Amino acid sequence: MRFPRPLKKGGCIGLICPSSPVQPERMERCVECLERLGYRVKAGKSCFMTWRGYLAGPDEVRAGDINAMFANLEVDAIFCVRGGNGACRIMGMLDYDMIRRNPKLFVGYSDITGLLMAFNRLCGFVTCHGPMVSSNMVDDYDDYTRESFEGLLAMDETWEFRNPPETPSYPLVPGIARGELMGGNLSVLSDLLGTLYIPDFRGKILFLEDINERVANVDRMLWQLRHLGVFEQIAGLVFGDFTNAENNYDASYDIGSYFRDEFCRMKIPVLYGLRAGHCFPTGSLPMGAECELDAGRGTLRFFCAVNFY
Repeated sequence: MRFPRPLKKGGCIGLICPSSPVQPERMERCVECLERLGYRVKAGKSCFMTWRGYLAGPDEVRAGDINAMFANLEVDAIFCVRGGNGACRIMGMLDYDMIRRNPKLFVGYSDITGLLMAFNRLCGFVTCHGPMVSSNMVDDYDDYTRESFEGLLAMDETWEFRNPPETPSYPLVPGIARGELMGGNLSVLSDLLGTLYIPDFRGKILFLEDINERVANVDRMLWQLRHLGVFEQIAGLVFGDFTNAENNYDASYDIGSYFRDEFCRMKIPVLYGLRAGHCFPTGSLPMGAECELDAGRGTLRFFCAVNFY
């Protein structure tokens, strides 16, 4: 996996909305936020459009923004304004050959998971499961979220992910495993199984998170992965935040109880409660990067290529 060049202060960020739209006044605040942080901003057409109510412009516009930002030599990094719905509609419209020749820091999560995996699999460079501008930066860019993201941006040869001190993670199966980090939003990954965008799971560290999914739905999606033999292929398993994962049948049996019961007998290291996903604060993860999972310590240590592209 190649590492895109680090983003430095004064660099140009390309802003895009590959999924759902953002309101005009909100978009103004997004630009102001990044400029205050010391960056120049170039916003795509999708940042100012709404289509069908739930999409930030027609598919051609949203895909065109991604292609244009990767092709534009002035743009140093590409940030997604928000997630939502619709990124899956444009994945077949991207110029992966051109994108492969122009690797750049690409930041997002949630519905953006499909794009993160596609650039890992088809273009061979590391992406960032990290804060989105409207979702995580504009209103309350807290210290942990900012320091985690900036720590990833400043990553030299190694970088270690840790939860905030006040938020422990839980080793369901202690142990150490090493491999490339893959995954993201569970429901998006589940919807894309069987497509060319899904990673080769063999020897990988699989990270999963989600929001507003009932415990029964999480169970169903994870059993789909079991039936495909995914848990027999991976080297380690990490569960991030499962925000608002309620059990509508028995509220006393929560998502934490489910994970402890279902995954405590795995033959690989398993960590639950990594502070990454739809949570506040949220940490950043370099997807596709080589990492060492120490489930007992609750850490992920990442290893960076010496040469950037």
